[in-house]
Amino acid sequence: MAVWFRLAAMVPVPAARSSLLPLLLLLMIGALWGSFYALIKIGTTGGIAPSAYLFWFGSGAGTVLLVIAIARRSRPQLGWAFFRYCLFVGLVRFGIANVVFYSTQKRLPVGVMALIMAMVPIFTQLISIATRLERLSWLRLSGILCGFTGVVLIVAPKGSLPDPSLIPWVLFGLIAPFLHASGYVLLSERSRPPNADSLALGCGTLFAAALWVLPYSLWMGEFHMLWPPFSNAELALIAHMILAGINFYAIFELIRISGPTYMSQANSLSVCFGVAFGIALFGETHTLFVWAAVPLVLGGVALVNLNPAKT
Repeated sequence: MAVWFRLAAMVPVPAARSSLLPLLLLLMIGALWGSFYALIKIGTTGGIAPSAYLFWFGSGAGTVLLVIAIARRSRPQLGWAFFRYCLFVGLVRFGIANVVFYSTQKRLPVGVMALIMAMVPIFTQLISIATRLERLSWLRLSGILCGFTGVVLIVAPKGSLPDPSLIPWVLFGLIAPFLHASGYVLLSERSRPPNADSLALGCGTLFAAALWVLPYSLWMGEFHMLWPPFSNAELALIAHMILAGINFYAIFELIRISGPTYMSQANSLSVCFGVAFGIALFGETHTLFVWAAVPLVLGGVALVNLNPAKT
C-alpha cells in the first residue's frame, strides 16, 4: 500500500479541485486499505501460502494497472534504470516486506496488523533522522516516541493480546513496515528513472515482485494454482488483486488533484477501517491496552507527517 503512495507522489497538483471528489477518493482508499487486511487474513488462513499469495497478487494487480496504463496511453521509458528500479523495489518493498506481512497477518488479529503497518511513516522518519537525510524535529521525534509507545502497549502488558505466544509475531511483523521505510529512504523520488510514469513504475514493481517470489514458492512447494471452482480463500485473493489495482489508480488520481499531504490521511483511515473489518468479519475483540495503542500510533503518524516549516 504505502509504496504506491510514494510512487505517485511526484504527480503535479493542479490548482482547481473538486471539494467532494477528493473526500470520496480518500474514504474509498482508506476503506480499501482496511479491507485488504481482512482479505489477506482470509486468503492466508484458507490454505494459500504467503509466497503464492504474493505471486498472484503481484501478477493480478500488475495486470490491472497495465490495463489502466494502456487505456491512459501511458508508455514507460524502458531501459536499465527502469528495470533496476523495479527489480529493487519489487524485491524490498513488495517481495520480502509482503512475505513478512502476509505471514504475520495469518496469525495476528486484523486490527493489530493494521496498527503495525501504520508504523511505516514513523520508521521512515526515524531512519531519515538516523541517516541525517532530515534534520531533527522535536515535534516529529515526539511522534516517533508516541508510535513506539503504542507498540509497547501491544506487546508488553500481560493479556494485551489474545495469546501471549503472538508477541514474537508482533515483533516479527514490524519488519514489514521497517522494510517499506528503508526502501523509501534508499530509493527516494530522486532515484526514480528519468521521465518515469507512476503507473508504469507500479506495474513494473508488482510484476518484479511476482518474478522474485515465484522461484522461492516453487522451490518450497508452496505454489498454489488458481482454478475454478474457487474457494473462499481464492476469491479473497482475486478480490485483493483487482481492488488493489483500482486502489492504486485512485491514489494516483487523489495525489494528482489534492497532493500527497492530503493523501497521507488515508493511512490513519486504513487503521480505523482495518479494526472495524476485524470486528465485523472475525468477531475480534481488543483489550484496553490495544485500544490505548490506537490513538498513540495514529497520533505519532500525524506528528511525523507535519510540515517541518510548522515545527
